[in-house]
Amino acid sequence: MRKKIFFLLIFVPVVAFMSCKGGSNQKIQDENKIEADTSLSQLPRDFMEFYNRFHRDSVFQMDHISFPLEGAISAPETKNDSMIPYRWRKDKWQLHHEFDSYNNIFTRKFYIFNDDLIIEKITGVNDLFKMERRFGKLHDGWNLIYYSVN
Repeated sequence: MRKKIFFLLIFVPVVAFMSCKGGSNQKIQDENKIEADTSLSQLPRDFMEFYNRFHRDSVFQMDHISFPLEGAISAPETKNDSMIPYRWRKDKWQLHHEFDSYNNIFTRKFYIFNDDLIIEKITGVNDLFKMERRFGKLHDGWNLIYYSVN
């Protein structure tokens, strides 16, 4: 169990949140859900301004997370995708940084549900790593409102 916690605390934040080098321009529409291209060109301008600042300004990031942050983590001692609910605390938060595909080891997709909700999913090769972040537009602008990682 300690190895899994160590992995979550060290490896995941370092690998998962680096900058994207580009991607496909494919869009898929499914009712109100749009899978945006990984180049980010289909995302709203105000979201992109928020998203870029969120990863470059630690004070801004901390001010734009709804703590305690709802989310999920891998269930301890399981070898499948069993996730358990988890609430991320402000005093234990590790800053998220810009996404990097690491030579296409990781992929990122955005799902736009409406003007107030965007979901980002990052996956690793063979789905060995999965991360989901949900961003909601609240009274003070965009905020991270959900975070899960396995």
